[in-house]
Amino acid sequence: MGATQTIKHFLWPFYKTIFKTHVENKRLKKENEELRYQIKYLERHFDIGKMKPASGLLREIQLTEVEFAAHILDLLKPYNIPLYLEGGALLGTVRHGGFIPWDDDVDLAMAHKDYFKLLKIFEKDANFIVIDSRQKSGNYLEYYDKQIRANPNKNIVIRSPTCTHIFNGTSIRDAKNLELFPNDFLKERATEKEFLAFREKVNVFINGPATWREIFDFYDTAWQECGLYSAKPTSRVAHGLGNWVFTEYAFHGFRKFEDIYPLKTITFEGYEFPCPANIEASLISVYGNSWREYPQNIGFPLSTMEKNKYYKAAGEPLIKYQDF
Repeated sequence: MGATQTIKHFLWPFYKTIFKTHVENKRLKKENEELRYQIKYLERHFDIGKMKPASGLLREIQLTEVEFAAHILDLLKPYNIPLYLEGGALLGTVRHGGFIPWDDDVDLAMAHKDYFKLLKIFEKDANFIVIDSRQKSGNYLEYYDKQIRANPNKNIVIRSPTCTHIFNGTSIRDAKNLELFPNDFLKERATEKEFLAFREKVNVFINGPATWREIFDFYDTAWQECGLYSAKPTSRVAHGLGNWVFTEYAFHGFRKFEDIYPLKTITFEGYEFPCPANIEASLISVYGNSWREYPQNIGFPLSTMEKNKYYKAAGEPLIKYQDF
C-alpha cells in the first residue's frame, strides 16, 4: 500500500464522520426552516382561542388544580379576603373558555395588605401548615419536594420571591399547586419613570447571590423606603414586590383602581371565581395588547419543563410531553 493510499485509509473514518455531520446539519437546517414557516403560517391564520383543550395527563392535572383552587377559596371565605383570578388563569378563561391548553396551575392575586394579612391567617388556621422558607437552601424544586414529602396531603404554604404557593400532595410530582400574588397601590405622585427605575433595582438584587431570607428582608425594606407605595387604596395599581410579573414580564402600564374593584365573578372550568372588574385592562397589564394573539411559548408548561430538569438531575422518570 502506497503512502497516499495509507493516508486515505486512515483518514476515511474521519471523512465519513465529517461528511455525515455535514449532511445531518443540512437536513436539520432545512427542517428548522420548514418548522419556522409553519409557525409563521399558524400565527397569521390560526385563532389561538380555538385551540383544542389539553388532553391526557395535563387535562387531569388541570381539572385537579381548579378543584383544589375552589376548595382553598372555600376555606378562606370566612376571612373575606378579596382574592381574584390573575395571570394565566384569567387569560385562559377569556381566550380559551378555560385553562390555556398548555397551562397547569391557577393564579390568584390580591392587594399588598391583604397578601400579608393572609400569610398571618395561614399561621393560625389549622387547615394550613406554614413553612418558614426564609430557611430555604439548595434548588427550589428540591426544597418544595422535601417539604411536601414531610407533610403529605396537607395544605402547606411556602412563600417564594415571586409568589406564595399552596401545595397539597405526597411529592412535587403529584402535588396540587395554587399560586398567590401581591399587587400594590401606588402613591398619586409616583411616576412611571420612578417605578421602572425601582423595578430595575429589584431585579438586579434578586437575580444576584442573595438568599431567600435576604430577598424577603430586602422586599420589606425597599417597600417602605422607595416612597412609591401606599398602604391605603389609591387610583393606580401595579404588580407588587413578590409578584412574578413584577420581575419577569415587560411593563405594560399601571391599572386603575376601577379596573380591579369592585370584583366581579367569572366561570372558570365550571367553578365561579372572583375576577377584576375590567378583565381586558388586567390582561393588558400582564401581557400587553397582544394577549389575544398567537403566543411565543405555546405548547410547554414552564413548570413541567423545570420539573423535568429537576427529575433528570435526580435520576427520576421525566414527565412525557407527548401525553399532553
